[in-house]
Amino acid sequence: MPSLKERTAKKGGTVKTRIVVLLIVTTALMIVFPLLLPPEAGAADWRLVRQSSYGDASYYDASSVKQLEGRVVSFRARLGAGEYQYEMRCGKKEARLIEEGKAAGHDEKWFPITNGSDEELIYQTVCP
Repeated sequence: MPSLKERTAKKGGTVKTRIVVLLIVTTALMIVFPLLLPPEAGAADWRLVRQSSYGDASYYDASSVKQLEGRVVSFRARLGAGEYQYEMRCGKKEARLIEEGKAAGHDEKWFPITNGSDEELIYQTVCP
């Protein structure tokens, strides 16, 4: 029967081997995992629009801004605790929220952009 010293030495070797294997696997995952993500997963370019003295902030994703037909611009925004998809009519200073990738209709759900609002700050940035 092995002595206590021999058993401890053997366990120590096993623990060291496990640590080395764990470090190798962790390093491999850190290298491979980002390559498996779709390109758009890390492509967001969130830009601060406004931050209040209470700590809440509003952002829009500059990489999501797309020109659509008829001077309409589409983009994502984070206002308060929510993230939203918007469309804005640049000539008419109107906006609408897009639900699940589709607006209800051509003229449905448009609302005027209020002066001094976060939407107005985004409008001034994304509308040519």
